[in-house]
Amino acid sequence: MDIKIQTTNPTRRNVTVTIPAADVASAEKEVIKGFVREAALPGFRPGKAPEAVVRQKYGKNIDEEVNQQLVSKGYERIREEKSFTVYTLADVKKGEIVKGKDFIIEYEVDVLPEFKTPDWKKIKVAKEEVKVTDADIEEGIQKILQQRARFEKTEAAATKGDYVRLSYTGTIDGKDVKELDAEAGTLAGAESTWEEAGADNEIVSIPAISKAIVGLKANDTAKADWTVPADHARESLRGKKINYSITVSEIRTKQLPSLNEEFFKSIGVKDEAELRAELRKGIEGTKEQQAETARREKAVETLVAGLELPLPQSAVDSVARDLFIQYAQMRMRSGMQPGELETKRDEIIEEARKAAEVRVRAQVVLSRIAEEEKIDLTQEEFSQAIINIAYAEKTPPEKLVKDRKRLAIIRRDAMLNKALDLILGEEKPELVEKS
Repeated sequence: MDIKIQTTNPTRRNVTVTIPAADVASAEKEVIKGFVREAALPGFRPGKAPEAVVRQKYGKNIDEEVNQQLVSKGYERIREEKSFTVYTLADVKKGEIVKGKDFIIEYEVDVLPEFKTPDWKKIKVAKEEVKVTDADIEEGIQKILQQRARFEKTEAAATKGDYVRLSYTGTIDGKDVKELDAEAGTLAGAESTWEEAGADNEIVSIPAISKAIVGLKANDTAKADWTVPADHARESLRGKKINYSITVSEIRTKQLPSLNEEFFKSIGVKDEAELRAELRKGIEGTKEQQAETARREKAVETLVAGLELPLPQSAVDSVARDLFIQYAQMRMRSGMQPGELETKRDEIIEEARKAAEVRVRAQVVLSRIAEEEKIDLTQEEFSQAIINIAYAEKTPPEKLVKDRKRLAIIRRDAMLNKALDLILGEEKPELVEKS
């Protein structure tokens, strides 16, 4: 197997691998044998069909499998290269398999840059001591009660937190908003909608209406004025003052369940004491996990502090894409509308890219430590990493193991976590009280 390496930049190599025709033929022969063993063709007993017949039936599948095996074989050869350390595979270009011809594959690989490994053995990070307070328990009980609350119809005036069914129309200088902007949507009005009285969070699209309905009863009317923010997604309405006419049709008030035998049975506990015990155990577990996550993040922050080095761009691009999606979804869950999200797209992209550079810098340094300390995964550790990812993503493990590129990422991340374990030390960390 011939290999030619060309340096593109400090973190990128173009590698051309030539696999001899004899090796290609040998690989194809083994693949065909495998297909013969598994083939179930009419007129032939299992495993007894002639190779020519199997080739005719499964030719495309055979070529794909041979192609994939040769690409994997070439990549393994690149990973054995001593002049650089592969960080990730960025791209692969390959031709068609031609009988009697060498198979040429061109790889673009990102590699670890040259830099001095930080003195990680001096890093000491204490773990924050976890305490569960009575206030934590009370907050947990209230969350459960709020989740199981019922909203009952009432003739009383709406108070903060009640839900109000209403209709409204908006005008600007006496003209209907929908006439001025046909795509104004809920800014123009609604024939029937529910609003939370007094709500002032980011999800509320028109705060003035939520504020105006506090104190109203069914069949009451009210007026409210609201100035559209200067950065609102509806550009044509920015800075305009909208006058709203509101009519209330129904009010529902929140009723929390009582802590009684019926309630305890509905959530699977015997009594209040058991509920509190279960909450304490759950809150303690969550806080333990948060403390360990914070400890690991602090260790990584200390490890890369002040370290400047060239970063593999494909890795930065990949992480930045994932973070952009996460950040966008977080904003939408907080109430940001698609139009507003689009206006902030460049801002979110920049935020994601900066965070990606920090993350990849940490990955590069941890990769170097793993290499220098000869850290490797046992088969059991690798299998557990696959199971953990499958569980987190609610994906069957057997689906993950078919994705070779994804498996490489899972292996790499598990190795990096193992390197971070080494930095933090195996002994029980010193505990410090939370200030």
